[in-house]
Amino acid sequence: MATNELMTSTRYMDEATMNKSHYKFLILLAFGYTFEQIDVFSFSFVAPALTEYWGVSMEWIGLVNSCTFIGMLLGCWLGGWLADRIGRRKTFLGSILFFSIFSLVNGWAPNQEIFLIARTLTGIGMMSMVVVAMVYIVELLPAASRGKWQAIALATALLSIPLIGQLASHVIPGNPEGWRWILCIGGLGFIVIALSKNWLQESPRWLISKGRFKEAEAVIQFYRPDVKVDLTLEASGQVKEEKAQETTKTFEVLRLLFCKEYRKKTLVLINLVVWNTVGYFMFFAWMPTLLNEYGFSLEDSLWMVALVSFGSPIGNYLAAFFTDKGGRKIPIVVYGAIIGVLTVIFGTVKAPMLIVGIGFIIRILMDGVFVLMWSYLAEAYPTHFRSSGTGIIFSTGRILNVGAMAMVPIIYKQFGYSVLFAIIGAMYIMIALVTGIWGERTAGRSLEDIADTKTA
Repeated sequence: MATNELMTSTRYMDEATMNKSHYKFLILLAFGYTFEQIDVFSFSFVAPALTEYWGVSMEWIGLVNSCTFIGMLLGCWLGGWLADRIGRRKTFLGSILFFSIFSLVNGWAPNQEIFLIARTLTGIGMMSMVVVAMVYIVELLPAASRGKWQAIALATALLSIPLIGQLASHVIPGNPEGWRWILCIGGLGFIVIALSKNWLQESPRWLISKGRFKEAEAVIQFYRPDVKVDLTLEASGQVKEEKAQETTKTFEVLRLLFCKEYRKKTLVLINLVVWNTVGYFMFFAWMPTLLNEYGFSLEDSLWMVALVSFGSPIGNYLAAFFTDKGGRKIPIVVYGAIIGVLTVIFGTVKAPMLIVGIGFIIRILMDGVFVLMWSYLAEAYPTHFRSSGTGIIFSTGRILNVGAMAMVPIIYKQFGYSVLFAIIGAMYIMIALVTGIWGERTAGRSLEDIADTKTA
């Protein structure tokens, strides 16, 4: 129903009803997530083929994974910084263009050196896109359902993982060049850029933080055609608003993250991001290779991992029902505790169908924690350093992953398969404990209310 009621900018967006403009935005972000996820996981399917056809060692596979995470680390910083400086839209599209180009280079790399460089650069673009997409969703969508739509967008994207797994299991075995085609699929992100002209608008919260009120009015009106948008009060400074300030220096953002008001929140989020990221990628990035080393054939390893990967979209779709309940805090605690127990059990079983069955459940739950984490993290800080702060916190998991990816073969050779998975299980127990004791409930609240630590 149309109304002339004068509202603040945050109410315009927080109280909106989902419409076709919101759904088009979600489709674009789902496409962006799709090609990013293909890029992330295609290497886990390709790695066993490289050991067979290129003759590379487990240590070289670990080096590639570590370099990828170095790229992701840089992408977290760069994407967060750029999104706060030049805007969400430009950074999102630029990141997709960047990783799409280097995905194609990766697929047709003539030697190991170029492969390694291209994989690193692909990682930069992937994580730059992810950081801005997380923030983009929470800033544009209604407060009551933003977590649900984050989960659904990611879940839709994750449908590509079992599909790419099935494709890899048919294309790679017996074909020395088949792995190249799998890697090139991640280069199809140009689809998003082609659709973006009429489907993608800048975040009005970012525009307001820069004092660009007329542009913000136009964007809000685009998403809220049911009301007359008027930001006169914000522009004149007669209502409470976030100050339009430049927070573009990394050291300034770090100071804000660890100042008295945000320190506890930041430490809880670092604990969540570090252990979830490291545990997830230690498990799934290495799963095909570890199963192969454990005694299963290349074909059987790829087949088992492909079946387990069907848990990814299921996990995110299921998380959509729980993410806006319990303030996000409670679902994270419950998921983390269950994963911790199941991962220890996974490391003790040898029957293929038990491995697939338990791995499938773990995949569902770990992907659920990931999407819960994305919303939880993106909601935490004020607009003027939300993206930079999100990028820095998100990068902490990538920092440890650089070393963790290289440590997997060492742990495996020194202590064995079961100990490796027990270590991963302990990481998720830490997530459950720390989030349960010190975590904040955020779901359904205005981003400005969450950022105001005096009301937390």
